[in-house]
Amino acid sequence: MRKPFLHALLALCLALTLLPTRPAQAQYNGAYYTVQEGDTLSEIAWYFHTTLNELLALNPMADPDALAPGKVLLIPGYEDETGEIIRAEMPISESARTLARANGMRPELFNRLNSLTSPEALISGSLVFYIQPEDLALTRLNLVNDLTPLDLATRAAENAWLAALANDLPSPGLLLQNDVLFLPGDPADPARAPLTALLPQLTDVRLNPGVLAQGKTTVITADASPQTTLTGELLGYPLHFFPNQGGAGYTALQGIPRLEEPGVKTLTLTAAAPDGRAFTLRRQALLIEKYYGIDTPLQVADNVIDPAITEPEFAFLMQLVAPADPEKLWNARFSPPSTTPEFITSWYGRLRSYNNSDYTYFHSGMDYGGGESSPILAPAPGIVVYTGLLDVRGNTTVISHGWGVYTGYWHQSRIDVQVGDRVETGQTIGYMGATGRVTGPHLHFDLIVGSVEVDPEDWLNGMYAYVGQ
Repeated sequence: MRKPFLHALLALCLALTLLPTRPAQAQYNGAYYTVQEGDTLSEIAWYFHTTLNELLALNPMADPDALAPGKVLLIPGYEDETGEIIRAEMPISESARTLARANGMRPELFNRLNSLTSPEALISGSLVFYIQPEDLALTRLNLVNDLTPLDLATRAAENAWLAALANDLPSPGLLLQNDVLFLPGDPADPARAPLTALLPQLTDVRLNPGVLAQGKTTVITADASPQTTLTGELLGYPLHFFPNQGGAGYTALQGIPRLEEPGVKTLTLTAAAPDGRAFTLRRQALLIEKYYGIDTPLQVADNVIDPAITEPEFAFLMQLVAPADPEKLWNARFSPPSTTPEFITSWYGRLRSYNNSDYTYFHSGMDYGGGESSPILAPAPGIVVYTGLLDVRGNTTVISHGWGVYTGYWHQSRIDVQVGDRVETGQTIGYMGATGRVTGPHLHFDLIVGSVEVDPEDWLNGMYAYVGQ
């Protein structure tokens, strides 16, 4: 009597196991993440502060090690949220507040997703996560100087209370200048034209590379509305923005001093409309240390390391290279300034000791070996802005290539160009020599960007060949 019953029960259990089941994804409406190239399940669990077991329980898979890019994973802990979780580098143009508002996220949700205890912890280039909802259309509004809640209501027909509430502000009194709001509605909608006309737009600001580095050149690009004037400051140096040659956006180039202390630095950008209304953006970027090596100690004449001589000469040089000519003269990689480019006797950035001093000096350029018959070649098109004899640099030529980029040629035996001459790539501008602070004949090749001596090797390798195009 018991066997038929057991057989029936087993048959029923088997049938139930063969019934189609709904995948976990179909039963879960929370936020999801799309696997990127190189992701592992352990890394994804770490990103979102969950465990590997919890992640697999929500996303059962036959082989967890075979995680293909493009696979969609549901994320534990975000059951009440909808949309895709995006992983990105923190843009310099955004803050924790603006990224949350742009994606309709509550501040506490954004902070939890990124484990933030302070909004200032997110700096340019750091890893950031946000939930991107589907079909969310928002108009970005930069609150310019002197724009009051009353102006917002009268000039743009925008309810100041609704604008505040849409951006997690309890009252219009907290609508402050230099803040960024996101208001419902497509900015391309003609009904939004009175609102967007209120302000100079400043969007999509980027650093290339995403962090600052000692001795390197930083490229800052920005999109701005037509007839907007862009200005800025980084590390105390004024930023000079020029329209890109393709007609879209603006670019500024700035060198980072070789001995600048590493750490978090502030970038300030201001977009001003023709009528004087302005919006100022202040963001943080990380400056990292670079190791360039150490030169052997050098013995030179005492007078050429005397601050009474070196400091006025350096100040003269910096005054000379302060202007940023709006005409960009190069559209290709810079060529080596020597006919024997492999004959390099010292590289940029190496720490130096003169006459048994501490290693408080650094080499500001690249040294090319040669004799007094070795020609010096122009590395790119430019205009000669200085020729003359200096105590430390000897016979000197300085060439402007536009946009605040200059090249300098120290210790020459002969100079073959004059101020005002236009030179072309490969043209002989003089000859190597042993004038000034030297231990033998050679060419010291300097590259100056935004009044800062930077690593010429990046320019010779073509990193800035097509910048601004």
